[in-house]
Amino acid sequence: MQEGLYKLAYHTVHGTGTGVLYAVNGKLRGGNSAFAFVGNYSDRSDGIHARVSTQRHNPDPAFRPLFGSDMITLMLKGTESGNMVDFEGEALQMPGVHFKAVLTRITD
Repeated sequence: MQEGLYKLAYHTVHGTGTGVLYAVNGKLRGGNSAFAFVGNYSDRSDGIHARVSTQRHNPDPAFRPLFGSDMITLMLKGTESGNMVDFEGEALQMPGVHFKAVLTRITD
């Protein structure tokens, strides 16, 4: 996975969302208006593997959590194509609920 700043769009059967994510030295850091995203990634022979946890930083109830909980951990596997990475996976707290995200690299 190329290091740099990415915009992301993600969805589940429960809804959609957007945010930003910075990838550097195997670490992922980012968020949106209500949640911080913190995790790590590794490039492997079968794709990019990532583990990302969410934590609410904005108490405004208008920003509803996508999985119904403020703190979740996503286990993802992705493929890179040019400046984009497609991830798929699920939250450890909600097995069987499919999660998809598209990351598009903005800059270094």
